[in-house]
Amino acid sequence: MLPTLVSTDTAPTDPRLRQRLAELDHALTRRVAVDWRHPHWFVLSLGALSLTGNYGIVWFVLAVVPWLAGADRPRTVFLFIAGPVFATEIITFLVKTAVGRRRPPEQAGGAPARIPLPVSHSFPSSHASMGMVGAISMGSLYPAVLPALLVLVAVLAFSRVYLGVHYVADVAAGLLLGTGLGVVYILVSVLAT
Repeated sequence: MLPTLVSTDTAPTDPRLRQRLAELDHALTRRVAVDWRHPHWFVLSLGALSLTGNYGIVWFVLAVVPWLAGADRPRTVFLFIAGPVFATEIITFLVKTAVGRRRPPEQAGGAPARIPLPVSHSFPSSHASMGMVGAISMGSLYPAVLPALLVLVAVLAFSRVYLGVHYVADVAAGLLLGTGLGVVYILVSVLAT
């Protein structure tokens, strides 16, 4: 018989542990979205950047850049980057619908939204998941830009909590989901060639 790696009194299904994790998530989110200073100029500029992540727009625009720069096989490059971002948007939407977590402003005592509140559910963050898939797929073709793409993903992910439209756990789950999908996509692409 194999030893139990997680004791039953601290398993993730333990209501006390889930309650403590939820409280921590709410507290961290409130700290960033409410307690930190929110200068108007910073909210406006970060909000504008954050909105470019809606529906993966920023990643579709970035996928066009190699085409405009004269890359070989520009349609293939565009589809290699934009295709998995679009697929990730669909996957994330399905997960959001299944989980059904309301956004912070919709919860009692939740953080105020500083940008228009999306109509979709909150968990996981599609900005974070699409960001990781976009960065991984584009970075696999152009490794020199990967650090800049990861900074963009970090700023987009941070913006979602700072602007009050996601919880910290939503963004963390989105980053993990996107990383997993991106790695699988690249592995499948490599094996298919």
